[in-house]
Amino acid sequence: MTIAKLLIPALISVATVCTAAPLTEAGRTAQEAARQYGAAVRNCDMGWALDSMYPPLKRTYADRYGNSGNPEAEAADARRIMGTSRESTAEAQARMRANERALRNYYVKMGQSMKSAGFKVEDFHVGTPYAEYELTPAGSIMKQAHKGAAVDAIDDTRDRSRLIVLPTRLTFSVPDRSGNRVKVLRKGYIFALRDEVISSRVNARGTQLNRWYFVDGNTNVSLLRAFFPDLPLNISLPDSGDFPAN
Repeated sequence: MTIAKLLIPALISVATVCTAAPLTEAGRTAQEAARQYGAAVRNCDMGWALDSMYPPLKRTYADRYGNSGNPEAEAADARRIMGTSRESTAEAQARMRANERALRNYYVKMGQSMKSAGFKVEDFHVGTPYAEYELTPAGSIMKQAHKGAAVDAIDDTRDRSRLIVLPTRLTFSVPDRSGNRVKVLRKGYIFALRDEVISSRVNARGTQLNRWYFVDGNTNVSLLRAFFPDLPLNISLPDSGDFPAN
């Protein structure tokens, strides 16, 4: 994986999508919040980028990273999944905290390594929202199905989240073998996510209501669909790719 790549780490759909439509209030606030994300990108602050990640996804990455290359941890995970061993709440919380610390240290060092290698962000721009989706978290869908409620009955009493696709333009430079700096323009996108309605008293997702979190465009959409099963299969995404920059 190149240094540049490191920077940016079935139910019937019930979502509403608005592609190339007038800017909504949600889209405006997501774009404004993404300016802070852009500041972190410019400074190669990978720690901030991780802190702003949607918490359920961050925990998934933390578990994967914490157990990667650790046979004992992987075996313990397998036993928990198979139900042959259990851990106390305190043990589970300690394990998750340790994994998240390890993942954050990895991200911070990643940003430091990029700077030491001469990676420099020349410009980062967040464009007008490309698509907007109103979604229901997986846990809420399961609860509604258990109660026999209609799957497509999204209302103000049911958990609701929003995902907005924000196009981005990143211009960065890196030194080549002769020491000359080479500029590259990367067209891509990020996902802005927020929980807007949380019906239960305990928010197991660990999010702040109406706070925008960000997910890198390199994230597999199928992984996002694990958290939001009603995310459409034909999700609208802008064109992306690398181009020589003047």
